[in-house]
Amino acid sequence: MIDYQYAGTATDGKPCQGSIRAPSVEAARLRLIGQGITPISLRGGDGEAAAQLAAANEEVRLKRADVLMFTRELSHLKSANMPLDRALVMLQEIANNDRLKAFVIRVTEGVRSGKSLYISLQPFERDLGRRYLVMIRAGEASGGLTQVLKELTGQLEADDKLRNYIISSMTYPIILAGVAVLSVVILLAFVVPQFRQIFDSMGDALPFLTRVVLNVSDFVRHNWMLLALVAVMVGFALSRWVASPAGRMKVDSGILRMPLMGNVLRNLQLAIYFRTLGGLLQRGVPLVDALRIASDAVTNTALRKDLEPLVGIVKSGKRLSVGFDTPHFSQSSTAQLMRVAEETGDLDGTSLALADRYEEEGRRTMTRLLAAMEPLIIIVLGMIVAVIIVAILGGVLAINDTVGK
Repeated sequence: MIDYQYAGTATDGKPCQGSIRAPSVEAARLRLIGQGITPISLRGGDGEAAAQLAAANEEVRLKRADVLMFTRELSHLKSANMPLDRALVMLQEIANNDRLKAFVIRVTEGVRSGKSLYISLQPFERDLGRRYLVMIRAGEASGGLTQVLKELTGQLEADDKLRNYIISSMTYPIILAGVAVLSVVILLAFVVPQFRQIFDSMGDALPFLTRVVLNVSDFVRHNWMLLALVAVMVGFALSRWVASPAGRMKVDSGILRMPLMGNVLRNLQLAIYFRTLGGLLQRGVPLVDALRIASDAVTNTALRKDLEPLVGIVKSGKRLSVGFDTPHFSQSSTAQLMRVAEETGDLDGTSLALADRYEEEGRRTMTRLLAAMEPLIIIVLGMIVAVIIVAILGGVLAINDTVGK
């Protein structure tokens, strides 16, 4: 047990101080809270305090799962009418990794020093996103932080569910394509060479297809290290190019032009855009700011570039619906629905409805794409294997014909 010196405020708001014995600083805080004392400072246990200070001062990078857990648990605690500082102390105990714990410690210290939750979260904008911080600020300003946390939890869960759906949907086709490539490599590197000695005596008498397959097999076997090196270099060069603004723009533009897959990604990105826009408008965020933040939530740079002019359109005094007269919305009723929403004053509800519509359409298109992709990969693999087998059989038949003569 360690003796901790504390200073805080009692339930009647009067300052108090004293000492308390506990096995850790978190346990000391919880005991004080249980006694109705809100701790402001807690000192003692040099090793423990040093560890806490080091955790709070190190650079923290949050993962999506960390943000979701923090928001969900804080929402639950606030729904139980627990004060914010006590809820944050409880979150330190609930945190399932050091990264999240260090984040909660820093936020707790900010809140206890008199800062708002929005200000305390600002250093983590890179991981939380502008939408998250703006929603928190709107919730604190309106006194509806608990409701905002519930909405953020729902949005984060929806985004996470959509991301997991895409990953799980693409996993099988990617594995299938990898197995197809590996199968062809094994055939060319290990199976076809077994017939080389048999076919060497035939020379040019072998069928053309057989000679092509044998030459490809020889090239793969004798230059596999060079091929692997070239593949690594090309992959590295492509990754660097894609990381550049110009490369990313070209890749994203090309993705949107792809048949089926382009429609899937466009619909899913627009679902994120309209869900962000609707959520911000519901919390009273000005339309211009909401449009700017919603476009930042779109990860496809080409689509984001097409959506950014909406901010200028609204600033110039024009109707927002005018900006949706673009090729991305040409085959949908988005412009008409937004025009009606402007007339009825229901932009937030219409935006959320459009988000659901685009997400559902993206899922349907994804299902059709996967239904076509899997048999296509199998057919292509079957055709390649068939060509190799036909080439080998053609060489064997040619030998039989020569021997028969």
